[in-house]
Amino acid sequence: MLVSVTSLPISGEYQDDTWLGNVIGPELLEAGDEFGCQTPESAGARDNFDFIQECKAYLSGRINASRWGEQPISFATPQGDISREFRDELFNSGFTVVGDLSETDDERFTVIHRNGGSVESGLSNKSLIESADEGGLISLYWIARIEDMNIRRDRDLVDWLSNQDYWFTTWGEWVTHQISSLSITVETNSNSTTFTNPNLDIWNTPGTVMVDNVDQYFGLEWSGVQYDPLEKEDRILRAGHREESSGLLYLTIPPGESVTIYNAKPLTISHEPSIFNGLKNGVTIAGHHTTNMREWSQDFRDSPLRFTWLIERSQVPSPTLVLPLLSISILIATPIIIKKIIASDKEHQRSISGPSMTTP
Repeated sequence: MLVSVTSLPISGEYQDDTWLGNVIGPELLEAGDEFGCQTPESAGARDNFDFIQECKAYLSGRINASRWGEQPISFATPQGDISREFRDELFNSGFTVVGDLSETDDERFTVIHRNGGSVESGLSNKSLIESADEGGLISLYWIARIEDMNIRRDRDLVDWLSNQDYWFTTWGEWVTHQISSLSITVETNSNSTTFTNPNLDIWNTPGTVMVDNVDQYFGLEWSGVQYDPLEKEDRILRAGHREESSGLLYLTIPPGESVTIYNAKPLTISHEPSIFNGLKNGVTIAGHHTTNMREWSQDFRDSPLRFTWLIERSQVPSPTLVLPLLSISILIATPIIIKKIIASDKEHQRSISGPSMTTP
C-alpha cells in the first residue's frame, strides 16, 4: 500500500483521446473536417522540436487528416515570427500550412490568419465576417475549455453563419483547392474544350475553374465518373458543375480527371480559377488545443460548419510530492490515533463505573 501511494507518474506521459479515432473523429472526417496539429502550450522557447513529429505520429496513427489526404499538413504555431529552425522542422515533417497568429515570408508555407474573430459567446464579432474581402478565406477560432471552465458558443452567430452563401471548408482544403485550381489545364478544339486536372503530390483535392461564354446548348462529359450537377446550396466541396443564367459555368474537377465541354458552334471560351461553386467566401473554424473531440465538437454536431481541429495531446499532470507525503502521514498517524482513542475510551469507562465496592 505504501508503494502504491508513493509512486509518481513518469514525466512526459500523455493521455489518449479515444474519441479522435473512434465514432466522433471518423464522423467529422466524413463530413469534411480536417485534423492538424497544435504547438503545445508547454513548448515555450526551445531548440527541441520533437513535439512536431510526436503530434504527427499520434494523429496519423488514429485518423486521416482529411477526406482528400492521409497526412496532416496544417500546424498551429505560436504568435509572431516563426524561427528558421522551427520552419525547417515543420516543412521536413510535411507541414506547409501554418497559423493563425503567426507570420513568415517563407514561400514554403501558406499562412492562415485569424480574421473572423471567435465563435465564443460574448467574444464573437459578426461585422468582421461581413466586412471580409470577397473571394478570400475567413478563419474563426474556437476553444471549448480553459482549465476547468467550459466555454459557451454564440448560438446566434453559428445559426447565422450556417445560412450564408459561404463555402464551409478547412485550412488544408482551402490551400490545396487553390493549388489544384491553378493546376487545371485547357485544350480547345473547334467544337470542344477539355479541362484537365493533373495528379498532385499533396492531397487529392478537387480544383475549380469559372468558365465564361459557354453556348447555352453545350454538352458536358467527364473522363471517368459522371458527377452530379452542383446546386447553389452546395457548400461542402465536391466534384461537379453548376451553370448560372448569366452564362457562367463552374467546374470542380478532381486531380487525375478531365471534363469536356461540347459546343453547338465554335466559341471563344474564357476561364480562370475560382472559389468552389462560385460562393462568396470560404469559412472555417479552427478548433485550437483540441484535447478531447467530444468536448470540442459536441455543440456543433448538427451544424454544416466545418472545422480545422488542431490536436494537442493532454499531458498527465506534473508529478507532485504533496499527495504521497500526505498519504504517508496518514499511514503513520492512523495507528497512533487509534491507540489514543482506545486508551481514552477505557479511561471513560472507568470514570462512569465508579470506585469498586467490597462486600463485608
